[in-house]
Order: sequence, then structure tokens, then C-alpha cells
Amino acid sequence: MAEGAWFRQGVDPATLKPVGFRSGGGGAHQSKTMMLRELTMVLAAGNADVPRLQELVLDENILGKATAAARAGTFRQLRNLYGLGIVSPVTIALASLWDLDSDSRPLLALLCALARDPLLRDSAGAILATPIGSATGVRQITEALAALHPDRFTPAMLKSLAQNCASSWTQSGHVTGRVKKTRSHPRTTPVAAAYAALLASLAGFGGPALLASPWMDVLDVSTQERLSLLRRAESMGLVKVRAAGDVIEVLVDPLMARIGERAGRAHV
Repeated sequence: MAEGAWFRQGVDPATLKPVGFRSGGGGAHQSKTMMLRELTMVLAAGNADVPRLQELVLDENILGKATAAARAGTFRQLRNLYGLGIVSPVTIALASLWDLDSDSRPLLALLCALARDPLLRDSAGAILATPIGSATGVRQITEALAALHPDRFTPAMLKSLAQNCASSWTQSGHVTGRVKKTRSHPRTTPVAAAYAALLASLAGFGGPALLASPWMDVLDVSTQERLSLLRRAESMGLVKVRAAGDVIEVLVDPLMARIGERAGRAHV
């Protein structure tokens, strides 16, 4: 899947970085997977207090790293992948939605990692185009990345990158199996659908194009099911869906921070 497909044609690249996207350069998957376990530990300790997350990792060592260098390295990767410590709509929404539904977390993490890592985005086509139940994994991702980036990586670097990407797609539920990997359906939820819609909106998509965007493709369900998930998200106060005939409009809170605060108070 080409990089340009993730953003509406004509969208100003200068608008992408301030909201939390990374649209060029390398990515964390050159050395790490999407680190779902570490992200879960940090957000469990920090909730939606995004500016304090750096302090939790570096000063309070909530991840239990043996050295200051290890803490700094881990936080650098989490910052690259999820914008931890950076106040932006992409990261604030992730933190705000995290505790609404634990089943949503793998997809929330993957969607944010896709927003932050261009190389992970480049691996998406190899996975999402594979039929459910078919073999997929490192080889398919390697071929896709090699085609998109001829001569950019050494064979060893390309293999490591593909392995890390395959692991992240496994953590999200799109792939199952440790040795023999098979394409599977992730667990898709209204909360994950709302976050995908937010990313699509921030990437410049609207109306039917939002539902058909790569961000919504990550949910791995039909267009009708996407709309159904968003209607359920609407009942949770996450989005607003307006549909009349063939005209569809999905309105999302640019931050979703207030949504998370309301939900948190409701759970007390």
C-alpha cells in the first residue's frame, strides 16, 4: 500500500506533524515491534496524563529497566511509536480511549503505530490484502518493503524490519501463529472504529472517503460493518454519524480527551 494512500490527495503535509502523524524518514520498527506490553504498562500507570508519561518511564522506572540508558532507549521508542510525552490529537485520543474497552487496545495501539511509523504503514498492504486463513508473514512483508524501497536496506536490515512488522501485526490480531503465520481477523470494536475514524479525519478524509480510507481498512470489516461500528460508537458519545441516502458524514472530536474524561467519571 503506497504511502500516499494513507492521506487525502492534496492534504498539506505541514498539517500532519502537528496533529501527531509522522510522514517521512525511518521508523521504530527498524529495531522494535509495536511494544504492546510496554505501552499497556505505561498507560496503566499514567492514564491520559500524556505530559507525565516521560516522567513515569525515566524517573519512576515503571517498566523496571536495569539502567538509565535502557529506560531512555525504551522511552525513545515509545515516543517514536506513540508520541508519548507529546501533546497531539493522535496521542491524546489514544490515551483517552485506552481504558474504555480492554479488547480495543491491540487495534488502538496498531492504529497509532501506523500513524507514527511510515515503514509499518508500508507493510500494511502485504497483510490486509491476504485472504483470511492464508499463509502470510515475514516473506510477504519483506517482498512488499523491498518493492517500495529498492536498495534502501541491506538484506539483514530488511529481514529484521519485516520480522518486527510481522510481530506487530500478530500482536494486533491480524496474524496468528508463532512459526507458521496465518492471516486472521482482529477483534474489532466500536472504540477502535472511532479512533480509526479520527485518524482518517485528521488525514484529510471525509464522508464516504473516510469509510473507505486505509485507516478504516485496518478494522478488517466490510463498509457496512464499519458504519455499524461507528453507530455503536455514537451511542458511546465518541462520534456522530449522519446518513441520508448515499451521503454519509462522520464527525469526530479532534482530541477525544473530553470523551475519556466523561467515561472515567462514569466508571467511578
